[in-house]
Amino acid sequence: MKRIYAAAGAAVLMVCLLAGWWFFSHRSQPAPSTAATPVYAYADLEHVVMSHPRYSEYHHLELEYNAMVAQYQFEQWNYSQKAAAEGTSVQNFADAAGTAALDQELQAKVALKENELNNRLKQRYDSLVQEKKKTTPVISQADTLKIVNLQLKLKTLSLSKEERAATEEQLQTLLKGSQADVQVTNRTADEIAALMAPDKAQAKKELDDYAQQVKKDLEGRKADSQQVFQQQLGVLQDRPEPAVWNKEWKDKLDAKEKEMKDVKDAIMADIRDKAADVAQEQGFEMIFANYEGIGTATDVTDDIIAKLA
Repeated sequence: MKRIYAAAGAAVLMVCLLAGWWFFSHRSQPAPSTAATPVYAYADLEHVVMSHPRYSEYHHLELEYNAMVAQYQFEQWNYSQKAAAEGTSVQNFADAAGTAALDQELQAKVALKENELNNRLKQRYDSLVQEKKKTTPVISQADTLKIVNLQLKLKTLSLSKEERAATEEQLQTLLKGSQADVQVTNRTADEIAALMAPDKAQAKKELDDYAQQVKKDLEGRKADSQQVFQQQLGVLQDRPEPAVWNKEWKDKLDAKEKEMKDVKDAIMADIRDKAADVAQEQGFEMIFANYEGIGTATDVTDDIIAKLA
């Protein structure tokens, strides 16, 4: 997640949105504005990006990439240990760096599995929300539905400390400015969370079992590697040339990065197009990622998100 909006920060979004607006405004050739001063708007880039329909696809690719990097780092450590072991003691193979690399790979793979389970839980509560709409029509109202979804996210998904803080802040902001019936949203979220309790428990067990199995596999891989290392100490020269080995890994990582870049570019292009549409429809001259100018600017975050759906 950090990669996508760190790579397209506030300044970049401003330039992108302005470029998109220039393209669309020149394409349709609207009548010159008669306003005495420019009309500005702003949008929360992080919120817009995370709300894009393809964001979960990008996030999954990012987790896969992180897992590959962790594996590469462990194997790189393993390779360097073998190279350094020529003429040295085999004892050097089992040092703390190997354990740290294995732990990093374990954490990356568990994070990937956790993301998969979270997506499955979200599909489940989305289905339950749709059923609730039939018996509790009031939750179909935009703000009410957003509040219920944020409450369910906090109650049912495994979130990092940063994700939980961001979600809670978003929920509190929405509650302050909404006319939604809090009793209804709380009751609805609690009812759905209760229905999902078995699913959440199953997901937790599945994640714990997966983590234990991956840890066991990694420890076994390290033990096997140590054994092979001891057996083949005399034939270490058979390992691939460093340039060949690094190129193979570079090609794999570059391919995965390209997948991520293609999805990121598609997301940002879509956001630019939708922002340009909003600017054209509502008569804004500029849309900023963060507005700190003199005067006021309209928040069009939700307007852009609505067009992304």
